[in-house]
Formats: sequence, structure tokens, C-alpha cells
Amino acid sequence: MQILELVLYGKNGKKRTLSFNPGKVNIIPGESKAGKSAVGDIIEYCMGGSSCNIAVGVVRDNVEWYGLLLQFDSNRIFVARKNPDPGRQSTSFCYYEVGTDIESPENANFTSNTNTDGIEELLTNQIGISENIHMTEDDESRDPLEANIRHALFYCFQSQDEVTARNHLFHRQSEGLPITNAIRDTLPYFLGAVDENAVLLATERRAKDRELRMLTRKVAEAESITGSGSEKAISLLIEAEAVGLFNDTDDLDKNDFNALYAALKDIQLVTQRVPSGSMDHLSTLQTKLREKEDELSDLQDSINEARSYLADASGFKGELEHQKVRLESIGLFEKIDFTPGKCPFCSGDLKLEPPGVTKLKESILTLDQSINRVEKERPQLRRFIDQQEEKVGALKDEIGIIKAEIEGTYTQMQDADRIRDLNDRRAKVFGRISYWLENVELADDMTEAKRRIRELECRIAEIDAILSNDSVKDRVASSLSVIQNDMTAWAKELEMEYAGSPYRLDMGKVTVVVDHSRPIPLKEMGSGANWLGSHLITMLGLHKYFVNNNRPVPNFLYLDQPSQVYFPEGSTADEDMDIQAVTKAFSFIRERVAELDGKMQVIVVDHAKLDDAEFIAETIEDWKYTGLKLVPPDWYEEKGLEPVGNDSAEE
Repeated sequence: MQILELVLYGKNGKKRTLSFNPGKVNIIPGESKAGKSAVGDIIEYCMGGSSCNIAVGVVRDNVEWYGLLLQFDSNRIFVARKNPDPGRQSTSFCYYEVGTDIESPENANFTSNTNTDGIEELLTNQIGISENIHMTEDDESRDPLEANIRHALFYCFQSQDEVTARNHLFHRQSEGLPITNAIRDTLPYFLGAVDENAVLLATERRAKDRELRMLTRKVAEAESITGSGSEKAISLLIEAEAVGLFNDTDDLDKNDFNALYAALKDIQLVTQRVPSGSMDHLSTLQTKLREKEDELSDLQDSINEARSYLADASGFKGELEHQKVRLESIGLFEKIDFTPGKCPFCSGDLKLEPPGVTKLKESILTLDQSINRVEKERPQLRRFIDQQEEKVGALKDEIGIIKAEIEGTYTQMQDADRIRDLNDRRAKVFGRISYWLENVELADDMTEAKRRIRELECRIAEIDAILSNDSVKDRVASSLSVIQNDMTAWAKELEMEYAGSPYRLDMGKVTVVVDHSRPIPLKEMGSGANWLGSHLITMLGLHKYFVNNNRPVPNFLYLDQPSQVYFPEGSTADEDMDIQAVTKAFSFIRERVAELDGKMQVIVVDHAKLDDAEFIAETIEDWKYTGLKLVPPDWYEEKGLEPVGNDSAEE
């Protein structure tokens, strides 16, 4: 895949086309704020970028849609992305066309026919990225990753702050560990170290592993059922004897499998009747017992009260009789006269009876009446107590009967539990015997299953060898070794520091390392020229490998201001310039593209402008002091806008 056109569709209805030459170096020299860096941002955005990184300014203010016309081996694709609305960084409005000789549309009368995911899938499939998956190591926590077009673009862009960076090598690597891990995880696929049929092989492995587990379990169950011949049969007979299903173990020939089999075959399941007795009946008896015990308690309380009353009455009667005897000893009861108006002692007439006499009469009469009343009540109390004691005896008999019933119910329930347990044990043993009898011949039928297990194990081992991380690492190391040879040779050509020592791409640290007296990573190399050279030899070395091995990576490399280490911003022809070094860098890029014979395209935007004929021939548009810019000035001058922000934050 190479780029034929970058297209801007203005809000004013105009179209701006920037055409590129496939298979060649394409240079755009330009001054600050001409829009050079926006070129790369537009290309990446149209290829499914999740965010529009085009700087806010002239480009964002005047463009309605961005488009790319892409050339593939057998056809073309035109893709377009709508410019996000102000304040937004992305939009899902996308448009595409596919055809053999299609051109970029003249007008942006687009109706969105896909979204960013659709663009990503379209380009992924068109460039030939097959189904793939990177499985992480067992000790790694990140999820498996499938490489797509977005991962391939890590090797196609070197923006202004990347092309001479010392702390990171690849596009977007500075965004953090997730991007670095994605580069590390997907490069093996793009190098071809991961088998193209890896997903199919992984699917095949899962199916064969599932079949293997089923067969292994089947054989294991068969062998477990049969045990070791007679040993399993003897074990089952002993179990049967323990639960009362068999009682002739001692008479059997333990070495005669047929006799053991026949004995097990003759065993019948016999269960005992479970005695009646239930918790409901027990609960009823216990309730009845409590009622009778409460009734007995009430009777005993009544008897105790009656006996207490009888004892008190006897004491009272005795005291009264004692007092009466004292009075009788003086003849009071014989002499006393209770005739009204008479003296009770001498029977003389009383005109006014003294109060004491009246009281005396009443007391003597009450004493005599009380003695008579107590004497009458004593036989009744005695009869009442006797009756209550008879009832107590009857209740105690009933309580005894209920307790006996409760004890009997408990015994029945315990017997029932024991018998149920025995019946359950017998049923389990009988079930094991039946299962063994039904399957005892399975082990003899496992020969074919065991042969299939061996086949499956061999095939799974083959797939594991193909898919194993160790094998992938070996193939990656082999590929990087090829790239290392080019990097080392090119370092000499560019006269880089440590030239002559091996330069290599270290994917463990995802950086360039030169093996000098010790391994020296990119960040420890001095000077911007070494940083630029390391980026160039790595990117072009990878692309040479991708092209020669027909790998599904876009065949273009975008370089944003590679000369900045020689031509700092604001420099002039008389100061801080190294024309020879810049010329050598462009010559190096040119030679690498020429070696690939039209299969590689390089797009360079730079503020440097060389006077040599080759540089001029490769210049597709000159924005250096010519008035030309990415967005034509008349698009914004007619609105009275200042040309601020035509470039992204490059300069």
C-alpha cells in the first residue's frame, strides 16, 4: 500500500489535492506554519486514527473532509474522514470507495457509509493482514492481542518529535507502556515469525485438546471401573458382605475371575422394612405428657392447700377447747345466764347492761359456735383430700404410660434410621456392582481409543512447537539478525558514532543498541546525528525486510523534518548548517528506496531545501518562500483570517 493523493475538501466547497509519487522519495520543503506536519496527521487520521491530532488553526477551521487515495497491488481505495466539529477530537463519519482505477471525488458530497472500525477492518483485510493472535507468556498479565493496520502504522511514521528522539524509537511509543507492549507483541507477526495459519492451528489445537480430554477420561473411567481384574471384583464382594448382600466370600476362589463375576451377577438388592414411628407422633405424645404433668401439678397444689387448711383448723379448735376448759373449770358455762337485763353471773336485774357484759356474752357464744363449726368441717376436708389423692394416682399411671410410649417411639425412630442407613448403603454398593458389571468389558475395547490418544498427543506437540513462544522468539531473532546486518552496514555509510560495531534492534527494550565495548542503548548515544541515524537505519531496515518478505505492512515511510538536527529552527545559510550531512542523509534515503525498485515510498516534509538536482527532482511541492501551503491561502484570506496554525505544533 502506497499513497497517491492527500485530499482536502474545504468548507468553501473547493478541493485541494496533494499528489505523491509511488515507489519514490517525495519531498515537501516548507517554511514554518505552512502545514508540513499536518500532512502526517491527516494521513494517520484517514487510516482509522481514533483521535484527530491535526492542530487547531487554519487546517481545522477551513477543511470539511480529509481524504486519501491509496494504491494497492491490484486496486485502489479512497477513504475520507469528516473534520471533527469544534471542541471535538474525533467523529465516526467515514466514507470509502474501492475500485481498480478510481480517482478522488471532486466534491465532498459524502454520505457516511462506514465508521472508524470499518475503515480499520477494510485496510487490515486489503493489505493482507491475516487472522493472528499474540498469546502472552504465562507470567504476563496483559490480554492476547491481534495485529491490525493500526499496529502496522507504528513502522510508517516518524513525526517531528520522533525522528530524532533518544528515549523512544517507534511512532507513538512515547505515549506509554501499552503502546510499547503493542509494538513488542505485534512485531513478530509483521516479521513473519508467527505462522500465518496460527489462528487456524490454535483452533485445531483447541479441538484436538478437547477430543484428547474426552478420550483420556473415557479410558481412565474404563480402567477405574474394571480396576486390576479380580481385585476390583473382590473389593465389591467384600463391600456387599459388609452390608449383608453376600455372605460366601471365604468360599470363593479369589483367582477365578469368572467365579467372582458370577457371584457379583447373582447378588440381588434386598432391603429391610423401616419401622413406623414419626416425629409427628412423638410430638403429640410429648404435648400430651406436658398437659398431664401440668394437671398433676395443679392437683398436688390443691391437696397441699387443703392439708394446710386442715392443720390450721385443728390448731384453732384445740385452742378454743383449751379456753372452754378453763371457763368450765370455774363453772362459768354452768352458772352464766344470758337472759337479757340479767347479770350473767348472779342473775340479778340490771337497769342498764354494761358494754363489757354484752361483749362477754358475744365472745362466749362465738367460742362455742366456732368449736361446733370446726368440728363439722374436718370430715369434709378429709374426704376432699382423699378424692384428690385418688386423682393424683390415676394421673401418675397415665403419665407412666405416655412416657413408655415416648421411649418406644424413640427406639422405633432409632431403629428406622439404622435400617434406612443400611438400606442406603446396600443400594450404593449394589449400584457400584451393577455399574461395574455393565462396563467391565470396556477396558478390552479401549485399544482404538488409546491409539487415537497417541495420535492426538503427537499432533498437539507439533502445533505447540509451531506456536510456542520459544519458537517465535527464535524466528524473531533470526529476522532481527538479518536487519542487524543492514543496520550495521548503513551506520558506516552514514559515518555514525561507533560505526564498525554491530547495531541492532533490541525488542526486549524496544530500542536500538550498539554493541561496542558494552551494549549502548539509543538514549546513551550522544548527538542528534546519531539519534537521527539510528531511527533511519532501523525504519528503513524494517521496511526492506517487510518488502523482501512480502509482509503486510504499508510500503511508505513518513519522515517529518529529519534535518532538524542540522538546521535548527531560525537558522540561515550562514550559520549552524551542515549541508554535507543533510545531503548524505537524503542520499541515504534515496538509495534505500531505489534498492527496493518501486516497492517503497518515502514522504519527507522538511524546512531544509537543498540545491542539488536530485532533491529538486524529488520535490513534489515547494512551500519554501513560494506562498504555497497545505491549505491554499485564498481559503482563509478571503475570510480575513491570519495564517496561524497552518502547521501543527512543529515550528
